[in-house]
Amino acid sequence: MTQTLRLTALDEMFITDDIDIVPSVQIEARVSGRFDLDRLAAALRAAVAKHALARARLGRASLTARTLYWEVPDRADHLAVEITDEPVSEVRSRFYARAPELHRSPVFAVAVVRETVGDRLLLNFHHAAFDGMGGLRLLLSLARAYAGEPDEVGGPPIEEARNLKGVAGSRDLFDVLIRARGLAKPAIDRKRTTRVAPDGGSPDGPRFVFAPLTIESDEMATAVARRPEGATVNDLAMAALALTILQWNRTHDVPAADSVSVNMPVNFRPTAWSTEVISNFASYLAIVLRVDEVTDLEKATAIVAGITGPLKQSGAAGWVVDLLEGGKVLPAMLKRQLQLLLPLVEDRFVESVCLSNLGRVDVPAFGGEAGDTTEVWFSPTAAMSVMPIGVGLVGFGGTLRAMFRGDGRTIGGEALGRFAALYRDTLLT
Repeated sequence: MTQTLRLTALDEMFITDDIDIVPSVQIEARVSGRFDLDRLAAALRAAVAKHALARARLGRASLTARTLYWEVPDRADHLAVEITDEPVSEVRSRFYARAPELHRSPVFAVAVVRETVGDRLLLNFHHAAFDGMGGLRLLLSLARAYAGEPDEVGGPPIEEARNLKGVAGSRDLFDVLIRARGLAKPAIDRKRTTRVAPDGGSPDGPRFVFAPLTIESDEMATAVARRPEGATVNDLAMAALALTILQWNRTHDVPAADSVSVNMPVNFRPTAWSTEVISNFASYLAIVLRVDEVTDLEKATAIVAGITGPLKQSGAAGWVVDLLEGGKVLPAMLKRQLQLLLPLVEDRFVESVCLSNLGRVDVPAFGGEAGDTTEVWFSPTAAMSVMPIGVGLVGFGGTLRAMFRGDGRTIGGEALGRFAALYRDTLLT
């Protein structure tokens, strides 16, 4: 029997005809051995059976329909796996260049890249149904099913979890105003946003290019020691990214504007089920720094921490729910100001760069001939012409994995590698 779920306004944000936006979320895992394809197919079937949105498809709607629905069949329509031995850099560029088809279940795609030192599993999720944490949750179910391990699914029923107003909405107008006050400074400081200087891109080249960066545990210890008191690793990572942009532009003789800003996706699942429930729970906060403030890593990190701390305390990440599902509660002027903070609506307000952090993850071994899980990677929906670089962070096995995704029309693969190397130098020296 097919279940239906009304799309949330957050889901609908990523159902777009804008050719500049490809709402694909990258999750990638590497194993020490080889995947058995029959066993992997069985694990996929078991994994999607655990999560409603993992086997959903977008329902067909008439021209006059005012509401869109997910259709959740008992079984997925199409669980194909692409197998290739092409270079993984080429596979990534091709595989993530298109978002998965929405009207076919499931709204994600799977590829296995055969390599001499272990297979790679690439998962491409449509952001309308999955955020980064949702994609990671499916990877956990897949690994556990492949290994024959139990997979207990936490969180409330899917209908309850997808009541965004209940999960993250303001309780009343007073709460809305507290959030709005926290968002006011970034909106004011966002006068002229510094854009990443183009380098090597081509309109005829790949839509996306990728540059993976690994920072080992001893290197991370060195970087973390540079944090000012009260700052998080994420604050440090954002500050380093802002500094990297300014240094990159200087080497390209491109003057900085008034501000440099980072689009920071935020998982607003409640703490009790922060890593559970596959759906789209990604809000966005703009971390805006004045260029004249960003002089060194320690100072920039302290400034970022001074911004993110109050935003977290006020629950400001829920602003997108207040705006998109707030009904008539919001005063018209406040609603318009919040609309200007949406990351996908007005190019002049899109940030310099995007950084999304899934935190530390524990993906178990797939087992059998696949062996151990040796690497986990992630990159968000972000890279577009005006914001050409998105960075996904994952802490795994004592290392920090940073996947840089670039808009290939603006920045080439070799140039993105140099940008990633500059980020590493900024963070560690």
